[in-house]
Formats: sequence, C-alpha cells, structure tokens
Amino acid sequence: MKYGVILPNVGPMAHIDSLVQIARRAEALGYDGVFLSDHIAIPTELRSAYPYRSDGRFPLTVADRILEPVTTLAYLAAMTTRLHLGFSVLVLPYRHPALNAKMLGTLDVISNGRLIVGAGVGWMAEEFASLDANFDARGAVTDEHIAVLKAFWTQTAPDVRGSHYRVAGMGMAPTPVSEPHPPIWTGGISPPALRRAAGLADGWHGVRQSPEDVSRVTGRIGELRASRGVSMEGFTISLRAGLDVTDDAFTGSSRTPLRGSPEQVAGDLAEYARAGLDYLVVEPRAATAEQLIDQLERFLAVDRP
Repeated sequence: MKYGVILPNVGPMAHIDSLVQIARRAEALGYDGVFLSDHIAIPTELRSAYPYRSDGRFPLTVADRILEPVTTLAYLAAMTTRLHLGFSVLVLPYRHPALNAKMLGTLDVISNGRLIVGAGVGWMAEEFASLDANFDARGAVTDEHIAVLKAFWTQTAPDVRGSHYRVAGMGMAPTPVSEPHPPIWTGGISPPALRRAAGLADGWHGVRQSPEDVSRVTGRIGELRASRGVSMEGFTISLRAGLDVTDDAFTGSSRTPLRGSPEQVAGDLAEYARAGLDYLVVEPRAATAEQLIDQLERFLAVDRP
C-alpha cells in the first residue's frame, strides 16, 4: 500500500511555509505523495449541505484562508523531488477543460511526471454560481471534461464534440511526461460515480469510507470494468481518511478507523488492505504544522501493510 498526506491548503494552517515544511518532512519520512483540496470562494451564507459531515455543516467560513491548489502544487513541485503531487479533489467543472489541460499538463511536465489528478464533481451550489458553472449538470460536465483532458494530452489534433464542450482544430504542447497521461482518480459512491470511475478513470478516490465500504466499492468497480472487458490491473483504489494515532487505545463507541493506539490503527490498516485499498491518503488531526508532522512520525511506528 502507498501512503500520502493531505496538506492543509485550506483553513488556519494554509501558509506556504507550513505546507513546504510538512511536504519536505513527509518526503524525508518516506511518504509517497501530498494532496491538496480545492475551493475558490466561500459564500457568506451557505445553504448547501456538506456531504462529509453528519450535520451537513461546512467547517470553513469566508474568513478562512484558501491557497488555490494548482498554483500551490506548482510551488511544491519545486520544493520536493520525489513525492506524488495530487488533488483530493480538483472540482473539474470550476475551470474550463482546455485551461485545465494546459495547467495540469504543465504541472506534470515541470514535476517530471509526478501529478495525480484527483477529480470531483463538486457539491457547493453557491460556489458554482459564483463561477457561472453549471451545478445541475455537473456530472455530465465532469464526464466530458475528462474526455477533453485525455484528448489534449494524448492527441495531436483532438476532436471532442459533446453537449457541454466542443474542442476541434486545436492542440497543445508539450504533452505530459506521464504515459499515456497523468492518472485520473474520481470519487463518489453513487451508481453514476462508480460508473464514471470504472469507465473513465484510472482510479477511485473515496473519502472517509470504512473498510467494508471500500470492499463494496472495489467489488462493484470490478464488476463494471469486467462488463466492459477490462480488468482491475493498473486501477488504483485510494482513500482519504482522518488520522489520529494516540498513546492509549480509544475505547469509545464513536471510534472511527485510523483513530486510536498504534495497535488499533494497525488493525484498521490490515482491514483496508484486505478490502483492496492501494493508496491511503491520511489527514492528520492537528492544529499546527508541528502537530501534523508528529502524527506523520507516529504513523511510521504503526505496523503497515
């Protein structure tokens, strides 16, 4: 299993010096990659429900810092040498696919093929509205967006004619270093999301799913790919999950995977491995860069697959 780290490019720790400090330490400790989140503007009045908390409340406000992820990853590319540079996730409909193809292709070139394009459809209707992006059709827009990215990255004269994007008579160079293109991971557990991952992506990227959830997703994606005559070989099952390694065992009924003593966390990792997880991206519970690095160091002492 590979291991990545969520860097806090949103919230109070979103300072470039802190991100560089964490990324360099993660690289020195042997982690495989660093990943950033994507938001552009936060509404003063948010009505959209945040899908990753049971109460639907989004943890950021307009006063919180956000470092744009593509720009920030370009800076981190120059500050590191080996780490994968990824998104968890980039909301594709926020930007035009031709622009994304150029920016992300350039990022892959300047990082010598280290880019992983975690791609999502988004959830915040207000943010879509501020960008004149189509919230209601975001699933179909994302599918066409992926087609445009692949076309620009792999074809001399791409020709994509969809309902939302039409690209013809143009090309761009240089093409990415990654062959045939930077890996694209898509997430979600709805039937359309799983079809997107199985049919258009190179991997699936979940958020805070249990080992049982990961096992079900892996099985379903395997079925969908088999129905297309495609195996799971080369397809990455990845997950973003909170991390809190404690000195003592966590005894409460509310314990979530990867929270507790080293022995408890090791047991969770073994279950994730049995579920088919290939790449775990941890999001340490921390209020400072030093606390986050301490969690990364504690995680190294855990028995990992």
